[in-house]
Amino acid sequence: MFHSKANNQPINHSTSNRFSRQSCNHSTTQTIFFIVLIFSALIVSAQYAQGASVTLMWNPNSPAENVIGYRLYYGTESRNYAFMIDITDETSIKINHLEKRQNYYFAVTAFNAAGKESDFSEEIAVNTCTYKLFLKRRVFKTTGGVKKIRVRTQPECEWTAQSEESWVRIIEGEDVSTGSGFVTYSVDPNPDPEERIAFLRLGDKPFKIIQRGSTLQE
Repeated sequence: MFHSKANNQPINHSTSNRFSRQSCNHSTTQTIFFIVLIFSALIVSAQYAQGASVTLMWNPNSPAENVIGYRLYYGTESRNYAFMIDITDETSIKINHLEKRQNYYFAVTAFNAAGKESDFSEEIAVNTCTYKLFLKRRVFKTTGGVKKIRVRTQPECEWTAQSEESWVRIIEGEDVSTGSGFVTYSVDPNPDPEERIAFLRLGDKPFKIIQRGSTLQE
């Protein structure tokens, strides 16, 4: 479970220790305070009935650096963070109830018992648009065919449709779309006896296409 000393504290930029701190003058030991966010561990999930959620993880500092905690900074402007969370005994955090249709920016610092704080980590940007498909997959006969699929998202959110296989072609909807819409795609006949599988990428959602092999009875 995540333990924090304060959740979602607004930052007073005129008095915040992070922005007026003496740790800008680094000694040899202070320069080792540096966090690297793990891009592969960044998870974005959302519900239409709730705000978006973001889970972040980062590499811990070594014991020799005497780090006693971390601070997560975030906001809707790059390198101008509106909120800060103090974190102890953890190297991950889940932020809930973020507004949808926003670009959020996240960075982490480390601090020691003397109150010295590191520079910001590399920044991660997250778009909290959410996407929903009314179907997750479709099965085609050997002969293929043409179908449509509906994508639902917020009115201001952009998305694209991409095919990962040459035998699945997007006929309409390949360009950048805004808000909910439809994609029309075609599946070529399958000349091989084996079943084959392809994926369409619609926004951040995969759509699975399964096509029967040519030796199966229709």
